[in-house]
Amino acid sequence: MQTESLLDRADDLLASGQAGQAATLLAPVVDAEPGNAVAWLLLARARMALGGHAEALEASRTALALNPRGVEELYWVSAAYTALGRHDLAITAASAAAAEDPGNPRPAERHGRALLAAGRTAEAESSLAAAAEIAHYDADVQVAYGMALFAASRPMSAREAYSRALLLVPGHERGLSELRRLTAAEEQISDAESLVRVADEFAESLRVPAGGTRRDDPAHSALAHSALAHLAGVALGVCLVGLIVLAVLIRIVNVDVPMPLLVAVFCATASATCLTVYTRRRT
Repeated sequence: MQTESLLDRADDLLASGQAGQAATLLAPVVDAEPGNAVAWLLLARARMALGGHAEALEASRTALALNPRGVEELYWVSAAYTALGRHDLAITAASAAAAEDPGNPRPAERHGRALLAAGRTAEAESSLAAAAEIAHYDADVQVAYGMALFAASRPMSAREAYSRALLLVPGHERGLSELRRLTAAEEQISDAESLVRVADEFAESLRVPAGGTRRDDPAHSALAHSALAHLAGVALGVCLVGLIVLAVLIRIVNVDVPMPLLVAVFCATASATCLTVYTRRRT
């Protein structure tokens, strides 16, 4: 019961975007219960969210070894392979997941996205067209199909697919994001040549290069932010001391301080203050 409670907690953390806490919670679980496929699968999701794609692949493959032919296991194996730029393996895993559960839109969407990431736009459009027709009730599939349509130089059809997704799930985050992206791109389309260029640029943005995508290490980002905050605080302190010294020189010692120097110190103090406030708000 304790393990189930921990796994439920990890699932909730992942749903709320707290992948780091979920990974910390799951690490001792997989150490204590290496045969727990659910724990490994949750850990794979957490590692993917954190950008640790190689670690996510290891965790998802471990889960798949424990539950051969598992649809969710194959899904995350495919997602990890895509992120690493290993497209043939990603497509194979997604195809296997779709074959295991033909009526499930989730592996069908993953298969289409794996094809898009590999630059196989025509295949992705064909695959997702079939999935969108069968799973006409699934907003995620409709959005993926819209992306394939746009990449295939069919922006009006893509808009229709996004609209269907938003009718199914009003406020669908990815649907809204892709619709805004499409709207911005359409402003650059004036003729057939520009349509092809814009669609090709969109298709290229979906591709994952060999070697995979890279994301900033959260720990490294936090360290850099902390250093910036410290630097801002030190700079502000120095500027304030400078202002005090100038005030003493002017009011007590009666020194004639050059106006450019006063302006420079005031500007530096204002800049240091803004930077300090900014870094503290992001802490």
